[in-house]
Amino acid sequence: MNRDDIDVESLLRRLHLPTIRRLLPELETRAAAEGWSHRDFVAVLVSEEVAHRNGTRVQKAVRAAEFPFVRTIDDFDFVFQSTLRRQTLGPFLGAEFVAEGRNLVLSGKPGRGKTHLAIAIAYRAVQNGHDARFISASALIDTLSSAAKEGRLREATTVFVEPDVLVIDEVGYLHHADDAANVLFGVIDQRYLRKRPIVFTTNKRLSAWGEVLHDADLAEVILDRVLERGLHLELGGPSWRRKHLPESENAEPTPPSPTV
Repeated sequence: MNRDDIDVESLLRRLHLPTIRRLLPELETRAAAEGWSHRDFVAVLVSEEVAHRNGTRVQKAVRAAEFPFVRTIDDFDFVFQSTLRRQTLGPFLGAEFVAEGRNLVLSGKPGRGKTHLAIAIAYRAVQNGHDARFISASALIDTLSSAAKEGRLREATTVFVEPDVLVIDEVGYLHHADDAANVLFGVIDQRYLRKRPIVFTTNKRLSAWGEVLHDADLAEVILDRVLERGLHLELGGPSWRRKHLPESENAEPTPPSPTV
């Protein structure tokens, strides 16, 4: 076959290599001008295609995750949130987070960066090739509770068991349905058995989850499964949302002195 007769663009289209097809003329010119070897030329073409595909995959995974916003770990101000060190989050930012099914509970008052960190951890997992799902605790429990009443609890539970990473945001911020612990347990238990990680955020102490979920015994079972391969981090310090205020107005309130 005469090499001059080969329609490279058509072949690239058939192979579904749009990035190489788009960049080929530009890179051919650069390669000739800079004296690239054949191997370097091929390596650049392939790396550009892979990078584009990975970027597209991440974009699709982020949309599927339904994050309310995207934040990265590099966006987090560990100087302002001085009660947490970045090194502590190391096990949740690498491949072992998903491979070992590690869980994380981030607790603290509003404005301490819990949701930012939860999304950043899930986003890092997406960048590492996994999928994720974000949902508020109230929305999750309401969805499962409605499904239970309609006889669809197993199917509804499966939706939240399948993602590699599940973020359950704001446990206890709003009133949860009376069967909260019962419907939530199925998701937690199945993810526990399959070693699929969960990241929780909550403004309640873990000792209050029994009241929040309306079943102290089952709440203890849930936390037992979560923390077997998990970590609880309590964030303190001032609120991010009042960061612009003078330090005196953004300090932790001093509890009243006990009356005698």
